[in-house]
Amino acid sequence: MIRKSNNPRILPVIAVLILAVSAAAWEILDGVAAVVDDKIILISELESQIQLAALQQAINLSDSAAVDSIRRVFLNQMIDDKLVLIEASKDTSIKVTNKQVEEALDEQITRIKAQFPSEDAFLKQLTAEGLTLKTLRTRYREQIKNQILKESLLEKKLGMVSVSSGEVKEFYNNFRDSLPNKPAGVRLAQILLAPSPSKGVEDSLKELAERIDLRAKAGDDFAILAQTYSTDASGKNGGDLGWFQRGQMVPEFEKAAYALQPGDVSDVVKTRYGFHIIKCLQKKGEKIRASHILISYTPSESDFSETFKLADSLYNLLKNGADFAALARQYSHDDDSRDKGGDLGWFPQDQLFDEFRGPADSMEIGDISLPIKSDYGYHILKMLDKKGEEPLDFKANYGEIEQLAKRYKTQKELQTWLEQARKRYFIQVMI
Repeated sequence: MIRKSNNPRILPVIAVLILAVSAAAWEILDGVAAVVDDKIILISELESQIQLAALQQAINLSDSAAVDSIRRVFLNQMIDDKLVLIEASKDTSIKVTNKQVEEALDEQITRIKAQFPSEDAFLKQLTAEGLTLKTLRTRYREQIKNQILKESLLEKKLGMVSVSSGEVKEFYNNFRDSLPNKPAGVRLAQILLAPSPSKGVEDSLKELAERIDLRAKAGDDFAILAQTYSTDASGKNGGDLGWFQRGQMVPEFEKAAYALQPGDVSDVVKTRYGFHIIKCLQKKGEKIRASHILISYTPSESDFSETFKLADSLYNLLKNGADFAALARQYSHDDDSRDKGGDLGWFPQDQLFDEFRGPADSMEIGDISLPIKSDYGYHILKMLDKKGEEPLDFKANYGEIEQLAKRYKTQKELQTWLEQARKRYFIQVMI
């Protein structure tokens, strides 16, 4: 609730799909940008990549010198991409099943849909581009398969790359001045006051959840039940949460989900968000794909007003010297931080949830914020500590430096492999 969403903007997300499938439609009218062995790179494919980069990076397409420069960069990347695909297609140890492709395609479409306020909005966007969901899936299926092939080959060739402590030290010494700084951070504590339903309302919600649970277990279509009853945003997608792993869900939900086998439906599970009915769709090692139906309490403005009265009272107590940690332990509804006196730990300042970034920017150590309203209720924040950007320290930030060193070594090995592959295949640039 403190970290901001990582979801990208809708435009680039849908643009990725639309630009990707456009090349197939243009192929019969298109010219060839390059030939790699027996595969071609169409001019339209190259131009689509440039258009997408322009959307995402605000590149001025009227600047011919800049466009020519990125055209060469993208063309070289696309040649490398074809080389990886050719090598992957020839590797008989790599198998891609229809099930893998369909699962990956479902996952991708679900992520795209989640960027829109409703499924209707998503479908309208497709219609505006002359597409349907069926044609989108048909055109995108081959690209998904190729992507799985390429990822499998790269994992096989580069997945075991490791770095020794000596290599990490050498990397740090060589690139110390150009390594990214550790971002500015804040350590916050909070008291969360969430509007709560009355006992009668909570009992009614639980009874509704139990009735829906019985219907799901009796064989009613789970996706339709989710679309009809769930108060969660995933309801419009049939409750599909996609793939997740341990540590990504609240403990009660995670425990119930991991106890299920594919096809199973859980009993009603209570979390701080409400009452859940969970259906396990798939399992893959420690990852699980599940759907859920959430029956939750929607506070009224009157409920928020009552909650604000308590928040305002606590704020005044704090301004008069009351102990923040003690009040957090007594009143906060945040299960994760309450027993720690509200301590949320450190966050990069640029990853704070939007409602908290403004107050946090102006707070000094020891300051206490006015009550801040969010969808969860009212929050009172205390600035426990803060620090500005600072260079990575070898000992204190060894793990981050190790990952950077590993990424650098992996990139070097990939580049060496691609240079060797370029010598094994016929390549001709046509533009």
